Amino acid sequence: MRFQLGRTIFKIIVLSCLASVTTQCADRATSVQKQFPGVCAKDLGVGNNSSVWMVSCGKANESGDFYLFTWNGSKWDMIPGFGSDIAVAPNGTPWITNSGGQIYKGNGNNGWEQVAGCARDIAVGNNSVWVLGCKQSGAKDFEILSWQGSQWNRVEGAAARIAVEPNGTPWIVNSSGQIYKRSGDSWQQVSGCAKEIGVGENGSAWILGCKSAGAGGFEILSRQGSKWTTLPGAATGIAVEPNGTPWVISIEGKVFRL
Repeated sequence: MRFQLGRTIFKIIVLSCLASVTTQCADRATSVQKQFPGVCAKDLGVGNNSSVWMVSCGKANESGDFYLFTWNGSKWDMIPGFGSDIAVAPNGTPWITNSGGQIYKGNGNNGWEQVAGCARDIAVGNNSVWVLGCKQSGAKDFEILSWQGSQWNRVEGAAARIAVEPNGTPWIVNSSGQIYKRSGDSWQQVSGCAKEIGVGENGSAWILGCKSAGAGGFEILSRQGSKWTTLPGAATGIAVEPNGTPWVISIEGKVFRL
């Protein structure tokens, strides 16, 4: 992440989704309560009290980093810095990684402080941070690491995506779509097949399944007991509030709260 707070002049760019919502997508979105207009999203992180942050579709450089925004209640505000992946702690603190694997934590003043390590994906609970590191395990999965105050501890296993419950319990999805939840010192497999995952309190889990549900999007599923229930719509990204409320990114990059 190459920026200097207070000295860098940022060029404000209006970022909007050029594609309109298709009739099919609009017909399916029966459970949508609110759409957040104006900026196209690639990744999303949500904390308590609807503290929402996004990695936008607007390229910040040719390395694969994108501009960052936060929702102020009525519109998206551009935030200094850029990244490739984002997660938000229950207290609203954002964490990001960039295309080079560098990790940053929000300092409360729309600034960032770097954290040691290298990550491809990041997830945060209450005082619990987990990442998929930069070291590959197999063709498409990465090592799993847990932050222990001042260093990262390697945990057995490998994954392609990771999410963390508010209580700190991690869930992972590997490149084959298999889903696992941490139980004690081991991983317990959960039924289903997923591309993306988000979790809230009490094990409230939401996934984007492996089945296509539109051009470039995947089906949205909620875990009910031991089964997955399919919801109307298709999405490319998902994040879950600590209370279990899901937010999704549509095929067109628009943000919805379900």
